[in-house]
Amino acid sequence: MLKKVGQILIFAAVCLVAATWQFAFISSLPGVFNQINLGLMLLIFILFFFGARAALFFIFSFGFLMDTFSFQFFSFYFICLAVAAVASYLILENWLTNKSLYSFWVLFLVATLVYNLAAGILTFLAANFQGLPGFLTFSFWRNVFYQSAWNILAAALFFNISVVLAKRFQPFFLEKKSGL
Repeated sequence: MLKKVGQILIFAAVCLVAATWQFAFISSLPGVFNQINLGLMLLIFILFFFGARAALFFIFSFGFLMDTFSFQFFSFYFICLAVAAVASYLILENWLTNKSLYSFWVLFLVATLVYNLAAGILTFLAANFQGLPGFLTFSFWRNVFYQSAWNILAAALFFNISVVLAKRFQPFFLEKKSGL
């Protein structure tokens, strides 16, 4: 029981640090560096390596913290993260394996696209259909490209570090059975 409470407290502290880092530091960086989406990176990493339950807890805690810090309407980040997580989970469970770097990359790309589309649609709805929807502008797709590039780099780094540290990704070989 105490071990489980300790794990939850550590997980909540990681979410608090990540949300603070995202809101206070990363968003103030110049140029393409402010397109790093730490929450989305952590979400896909948690979904890929720890499963849907841990990802759901991350969505609740990180989304709540980001919604508390931000000037968007409350639950904006929670909804965007949840939609991206559901799309990623469905793709992971139905089409991909959690054993390859390519699957990790696909999940990052899908999550980035779905997250940004959800954010664009929610922003358009919150503005009472004023102006052009964000996903129809060039800057939206440029930002999606930059976020995708950062996520691909982070995926390669996270995956390779986890392969070295975890025993889960040991190579295996299929043996050809001799027939009659």
